[in-house]
Amino acid sequence: MKDFSRRDLFARGAAAGFAAGAMAMPGGAAFAMPGPSAGPAGATAQPRGPGLPSVWGEDFLYQWSPPEDLVRDLTPGKSRIRLSGQTTPRFSNAEGTDYAAYFSKLKAGGWSAVESASNTWLSRGKMPESEIREIKQAAAANDVVFYGLHCAGNIIAPDPDADRWQRHMIDSIAAAEEMGCELILTHAGSMYANRNWAHPKNWSREAWERSVNALKRICRDTAGSKVKIAIEAVNTESINNPWAHVRLREDVGDPRITVGLDITNMVFPHVAFRMSEFINTTFDLLEDQIAYVHGKDFVWNEMLPGMNWAMQGTGNMDYEMFLVRLSRLKSNPYMLIEFLNEPEEYAMAQRNVRAIAQGVGVTIHGTQG
Repeated sequence: MKDFSRRDLFARGAAAGFAAGAMAMPGGAAFAMPGPSAGPAGATAQPRGPGLPSVWGEDFLYQWSPPEDLVRDLTPGKSRIRLSGQTTPRFSNAEGTDYAAYFSKLKAGGWSAVESASNTWLSRGKMPESEIREIKQAAAANDVVFYGLHCAGNIIAPDPDADRWQRHMIDSIAAAEEMGCELILTHAGSMYANRNWAHPKNWSREAWERSVNALKRICRDTAGSKVKIAIEAVNTESINNPWAHVRLREDVGDPRITVGLDITNMVFPHVAFRMSEFINTTFDLLEDQIAYVHGKDFVWNEMLPGMNWAMQGTGNMDYEMFLVRLSRLKSNPYMLIEFLNEPEEYAMAQRNVRAIAQGVGVTIHGTQG
């Protein structure tokens, strides 16, 4: 099996690039520059608002380089990580699917968790009870957890699309409940119809209140459900930093609002080379809210601050720190490996993650075939 280098991966276009505009300073002063240090000369300054502290005083540029004396605590926890992947074919409920064969193949490949796209799942309509039982039995027999539906919709799109997507989320929660899934994944949304476009007002109070009110409606209309509503951060949206995750849950006022953590989606120049600190800060703020995580990687190889996806474990992400912090969560977390193309790439990414985990004493569920 061919080993793909990072350059090979880019050259073949195997991973999508971050848009340069999406990597600019997040709006709303989410990463405000620190104020003057209250400590002695030369001491590390603490920020007066959300953000990483200054590294060597307040009088030198934007401090994008990590502290030279940074110490990483790589003491692992006891949780066991289950890996999920965007492997082909993606899991769906298409009529005629051989669920026993599908889940058996996942297990043989070392994958112990799976999700499905909500659009595909809901397009099927009402499923017979016998088929629902078949899916649950096949998953259990192969020790694979079907944990959630991924809803890539836009709950604050221009009307009438906002209402349509909100109703889609409500229907997805009902479908997830029926299947025994733990969560749906969704987003804060964009003021453009296309959620991936950065509207200049996405970080305004108007956009924030639209997101909060949309999620309040979804929570209200699914009251009594145990399905978590995990929000994924994206730099093009208002949830583009861990502090925004905290504020969103407070403003919606429902404990079902949790975090589908994607640290790479929050990367911008200030943290691109300070990922150990950013990972720790994020977990310190959100560890009680994290429902599951995405495992990606990135590099900054261009003149402008546009990041490119990289093979997991080969880029700027501190995967040792990331996996250690995951292992310290109270629940056994799910980690989705995504944004690759070929089966060989997913197999390589899984090998990389398992090797890094083994090196720091973190347990990955199952074995890779």
